[in-house]
Amino acid sequence: MIPGNALPPLTSLLSGLRPRQARLCIAVVVALCAIYVIFALTPSSYSLAPGFLGLAAEQPLLGTARLIRSDEWMVYTPYVQIAVANDFGQVNALGPYHETLRTFQALPLLDWGLLFKPYHWAFMVLPPANAYSFFFMFMAMAFLLGWALFLRQLRFPPLAALLVSATLLLSPFVQVWWTSNAGAFALAPWAAVAWLHFDRRWLRVLASAYALAVWLLAVAYPPFIISSIFALAVLVLAVRRDALTLSRLIDAAVAGAIALAVFVGYFQDIIEIVQNTVYPGKRESAGGGVSGISLLAHLFPNLMTYRFDPLPAFQPSNACEIAVLGSLLPLMTLTLVNHARLRQWARDHRVAVAVLAAGTALIACWIFLPVPLVIGKLTGFYMVPPSRALLGFGLLLNIGCAVALVYAGVRLTRQRLWTLVGLLLVGTLVKLAFGAGSFSRLHSAADAWPYLCVALLAFLAKRPRFAPHAVSLVLATAALASLLGNGLFNPVQSARPIFAMDRSAVEDSLKSRGAMQAPDGSLVAPGHFGALLPGIGIPAVNHVLYLPQQTYFRPHFSDMSEESFNFTFNRYAHIAVGDGDAPVISGDVVIVPAKVMAAGP
Repeated sequence: MIPGNALPPLTSLLSGLRPRQARLCIAVVVALCAIYVIFALTPSSYSLAPGFLGLAAEQPLLGTARLIRSDEWMVYTPYVQIAVANDFGQVNALGPYHETLRTFQALPLLDWGLLFKPYHWAFMVLPPANAYSFFFMFMAMAFLLGWALFLRQLRFPPLAALLVSATLLLSPFVQVWWTSNAGAFALAPWAAVAWLHFDRRWLRVLASAYALAVWLLAVAYPPFIISSIFALAVLVLAVRRDALTLSRLIDAAVAGAIALAVFVGYFQDIIEIVQNTVYPGKRESAGGGVSGISLLAHLFPNLMTYRFDPLPAFQPSNACEIAVLGSLLPLMTLTLVNHARLRQWARDHRVAVAVLAAGTALIACWIFLPVPLVIGKLTGFYMVPPSRALLGFGLLLNIGCAVALVYAGVRLTRQRLWTLVGLLLVGTLVKLAFGAGSFSRLHSAADAWPYLCVALLAFLAKRPRFAPHAVSLVLATAALASLLGNGLFNPVQSARPIFAMDRSAVEDSLKSRGAMQAPDGSLVAPGHFGALLPGIGIPAVNHVLYLPQQTYFRPHFSDMSEESFNFTFNRYAHIAVGDGDAPVISGDVVIVPAKVMAAGP
């Protein structure tokens, strides 16, 4: 347990700066955020949509749109378009399903839940493109500041807290899942920050409850929520046991109950529906199944990938499923930390070390070992597929390593730096084992960035003026390596084309490719378009349904048995249109026959 009094939020990140320097930093950050929103910039991959819809292909302003981010550009972004087109009403009145827009991924809706969606308030005052840009800017700043403030509560110096927070934000795992799950990552630490900071009980309870409710309503995805809560709890138990007083624990329970009441009150109409779905309501996970190589990938973040795609040995997979929350922090801790001081610190903080080690080992067992489902049900991990638990493991590993670096210090000797380079080289060579004959696509420029960053660290370490800031140099090197390696996984795209799609041109293109019109006026377009068509205002059978729409489909397939119909349509599903006479399930896609849907019930 590290001594010291709680520090005020936000201002604590600027402590150590002169007032003029602090004002300048704030002004620069505000100006950059304003520029981002004024130009309506986003990390969306929606520039892929026009090509899918038969229009001229578009390119983002910077970087590359990612097909793998279909959860965003084919689902979430179109649903935001739908909400805007319906004047932020709670039901999509423009489509055949009349589906609710109150989903477990927050949309800008004019209901009482908007009070708990500050990231969507801009939709009430700004054009949709700028408001969508504000959403992503809000989430990026919420992540950077939230995790930095949490690290300040763990007694990190201000600069160290910001650098480690930036490293987490730019990690492979966060970046590949970011555009459709930003709220799950960015808002996770804020309830803990409020709970640790405020001394007045009423303020502590209200602030914690509000922050927790905001988080739960943003992206109600249990795997990421449970992983984050586990990591936060372990870190607080290890480093801030002074905060675990009876009164604070009671306040945490009260705040949790209030947030849960808000969550249940807002989603009461759909919770039972989702719980009774075939997917995801009946999904349960046992432990294990993640390759042990993923453990090494936390030391060598590019070990399993060429750029962001899996190496041949790990296919079939994709960038999202194979990503880990990796950085250079573990490898730097192994080679550069002051081992003598670390041993002394560990002896003085045995309980903290034991809690961190036990927590990390526990979640690692769930990820890598065949833990029975019954254990998962006892711990709550049965709702966390092991590959998603990599989030919690990565948070504990990287923050734990940062704790060691910050409190034990580093030694930037020539021998240690060469050892670091040697270990990086080991990771580079180990990749040869995963080529499966395709050695030409093993290494990319991304593999060179860590070496260049370490070279820069070695250069700066020789400068006397940087000697007192050795720890900051190491943390900055890790953040820089993550920025160069992962910073452009998501592109930079203007949101203006997202809300200015040519609906007539799309309809003409689809009809030229065989799209038909059903008796109710909805379009039946052969192919899989996600929610793109409803997103641009075309009433279509092609859609993504967060909630089952069995009432709509039953008249079209009245000859299906109840069991077969329930298994097919009682689920979250991408509704695509194809040939044949009966629906076909492929993953989370339900392919309905064109002639049946076009004929009507």
